Amino acid sequence: MSRVADRVREEVGLGMVSEDPRELAAYFRDPPSRPDLTLAKPGDSFQLSDLASWAYEEGIPMYTHRRGYLSPEIAFSGGILIDLSGIDRIVRLDEDNLLAFVEYGVTFERLKEELDPRGLRILMPAAATSSSIVRTYLDRDVILANGATRPYQFTTFHAILADGRLWMSGTDQYTPDGHSEFREDLGPMYSNFFHASEDIFGMPYAMKAWIYRRWEERRVTAYAFQEAAQAVEAARLASRHDQVFECLAADRRYLSVLLARTPAEADALAGELPPWSAIFGFENHPRLVEIWDRQTREMAEGLGGKRQDGELASLMREKFEWPWYVKDRAHYRGAVETVEYFTFAGKAAPLFEAVAAELKGYELGRVAIPSYYGAAFYCETDIYHAPDDAALPGTWFKAYREALDRGAHVGRPRGEVARLVYSRLDPENVRMIRELKRVLDPKGLLNRGQLMEGV
Repeated sequence: MSRVADRVREEVGLGMVSEDPRELAAYFRDPPSRPDLTLAKPGDSFQLSDLASWAYEEGIPMYTHRRGYLSPEIAFSGGILIDLSGIDRIVRLDEDNLLAFVEYGVTFERLKEELDPRGLRILMPAAATSSSIVRTYLDRDVILANGATRPYQFTTFHAILADGRLWMSGTDQYTPDGHSEFREDLGPMYSNFFHASEDIFGMPYAMKAWIYRRWEERRVTAYAFQEAAQAVEAARLASRHDQVFECLAADRRYLSVLLARTPAEADALAGELPPWSAIFGFENHPRLVEIWDRQTREMAEGLGGKRQDGELASLMREKFEWPWYVKDRAHYRGAVETVEYFTFAGKAAPLFEAVAAELKGYELGRVAIPSYYGAAFYCETDIYHAPDDAALPGTWFKAYREALDRGAHVGRPRGEVARLVYSRLDPENVRMIRELKRVLDPKGLLNRGQLMEGV
């Protein structure tokens, strides 16, 4: 053990500490043979706080594992890699106020097991890069039911700051357990800085997530369209009229890869699907579902849609029950990359075409999900590619740049795209991020350089 690992054990008493390259290999795309990094897996918020407090006093950089693979330079930083997945209690299920108080390591699948017998549900992500509810919701990953609900799906959250101090948003600041048993408590406005911040301000470890009651009637329908614009407009109107729970428009390739388990299955299913489909999920009182279904059918058929209930609707009904992970769609060509952004309904189809023009030669899947009653759409283009495709990063960046040049909004930029987005922002926005970072982490030891250079 190195000095850092020995001191962590001595000062913090953290049992799960390792410098074994074999354990660290799981966090890097190209595992280093001789990393200069200590892995720590705290089991609760007290261990996390003690670890951060000690590391901050010693001037040791800290990095959190947030999703996927880490930046290569972290392996040789001489710092501490903190994996929060071991902080994993379901603290409380509040059925009266429809809140689930969960810690970082609680996954959608695990909470679903607890909620199903109670007739409750949590809203599932459509493009998740982590199974953690806390991570997914704070990262603002798009939710399948975003068209009929608010973009955020939690009330308050707790975090450990860089120096080990506890941060609780909203009225949770009043007592350790808080008084936030109502849905509109989002806390002080600067809590929003934590969203998609790559943990540069603090390490979120718990939140009170919204949960929902299940109704008597559940129904999923599908409509075939020839053009993207028609399918997107159907999704916009259904969402705008507050008639659906889940709602999306997608092309045949996206749906075939999403619903299949092998490339052969995906190709076979794609041959049976129309160019575009609009999928609607209903859940409420039986009579109300019947009315919504009838009204939505009249609307969709008026736009040229053709009802295609059967296998697709049945498959989507089951799929809506589970989180959708981007990595699961890698089965089609070995790897998958995404171009994702928000735009207005009328711009969705032209932007899809503009992005596709930059990605010629690749097999693409496209999906559009309405946000907050159709006010905007989350649009995603999946690029199915070989894992060793060296040309993809440059092509991917050009596709993003084209989308941005045409007015798309990227809500959680990362990597080269983040640098491009921040270069176009009002300098005052960047200044505020830097100032808040200096206030909460004066030494700059927590996730340095993970959101933008110099922060």
